[in-house]
Amino acid sequence: MKQMREEDIPAFVWEVAATGCDICSVGPGNYVMGDADVPRGKRRGLYKKLDEIDARYGRRDHLRYKIAAHLASIGRYIDAPSPQAEAWSEGLIPTSDRGIDEEAPNLDGVTAYDVAHIPTYAALLIAEAEGVDWCDVARATLSIDPDREPDRARRAWASHLARARWLATSDLRLCEQ
Repeated sequence: MKQMREEDIPAFVWEVAATGCDICSVGPGNYVMGDADVPRGKRRGLYKKLDEIDARYGRRDHLRYKIAAHLASIGRYIDAPSPQAEAWSEGLIPTSDRGIDEEAPNLDGVTAYDVAHIPTYAALLIAEAEGVDWCDVARATLSIDPDREPDRARRAWASHLARARWLATSDLRLCEQ
């Protein structure tokens, strides 16, 4: 099968983007092509165009890092946490579907919010014990990007970690609400 050449990367990226399909790097060595923004009725035609592009350029796995670097250089990238930052959370109980408040409760008893966020509190305590950077924890566990909202992320992380520590070391009783 044909293999893509390094000098074909810019043309390949341009052709994929010209179909309306998004293409961007995710971290330093990966990239994705997605059709989420393409209306359903136009996806069949999109897949045909992508198959034609794929056949024209050939296999490209050997250029994965170079394609990702090119995408990042033209502003088509998504920051991804480092493998070390992701590793600490693998296998943890997923966090609550209930949204994260700006600050955790500061009451002398266990609240409904606390009960809903036990997995979040557990993840925070595990991350602290393993020395994970607070920014990675805020991003992965609280779904707050510290690069975009540093004050909010720090406040939410500190508040929830303090609450997790309190819950872990206190005689617990239900709070009347």
